[in-house]
Amino acid sequence: MATQSKTQYLADLQAYLKRRYKPKAEPAPARLSVIDAVVYGICHEDTTREQANQALSRFKDQFVDWNEVRVSPLEELQETLADVPDPAARAQRIRRFLRQLFEKTYSFTALEQLAKKPLKEALKTLQPFEAFHSDYVTATVVQQALGGHAIPIDEATRKSLEGLGLHEPDVAERRGLIERAIPKNRGAEFIDLLEDLARDPAVAADPKAPRWEHSGKPAKPGKDAAEAPAKEAKAKEKDKARDKEAPAPAPEPAPKAKKVPPKEEPPAPPRKGGGKGKPGGK
Repeated sequence: MATQSKTQYLADLQAYLKRRYKPKAEPAPARLSVIDAVVYGICHEDTTREQANQALSRFKDQFVDWNEVRVSPLEELQETLADVPDPAARAQRIRRFLRQLFEKTYSFTALEQLAKKPLKEALKTLQPFEAFHSDYVTATVVQQALGGHAIPIDEATRKSLEGLGLHEPDVAERRGLIERAIPKNRGAEFIDLLEDLARDPAVAADPKAPRWEHSGKPAKPGKDAAEAPAKEAKAKEKDKARDKEAPAPAPEPAPKAKKVPPKEEPPAPPRKGGGKGKPGGK
């Protein structure tokens, strides 16, 4: 039986998730501005899309513009993020990004030109901002604002995929694998399906859920473990060669038979009568 590739496995996983969650066909949403996508990504990581959308809408409703958000106390931003987990940390990240952006460009519209530039060039411009140290935020901006193909993977989604057997050593390799397997025109749908998967612990017990069974080459062992079999084989070869070169041992001499002393015959008894008398007899 041929080994299933990870690309085929992810295609099977998408088909399973579509059957399970039955997503409704919706028109593609309009692109976000780069700033909106950054804020949305910070709000969406390890939360639901509903929570992120509501948080972004409240920022738009409660503040005049992003500059007002930049100069507002963190307490006000935390209130806007009240129904999102860890609002203090998210408020700090959002305000930090807006302040870095203003210090660098003195504008809140300069980043919008990046959507017209090649993706690599746009990302190079964005990487100095601390918000883009998060791969999730980076992928969100690529997918929501820059028109590129990206599948954001947060911690909850990673754990769900690992629960189905799909392990990758780091975030970049995991995301790259998924983006190669899922085409761009199905990317937005797959993002929503992965979020549904991350909020559905019952999948782990579903026997119909496809699981990645690794049957290819084993993971690369450490240096000592990798060298051990070769060293053992080499030692066996040396032992065999040594056995061939060594002369055959001489046969051991048979043990000498012990000399058995001859049995002494008992003296013959003296004859009675007819013989000579005893010495000194008359």
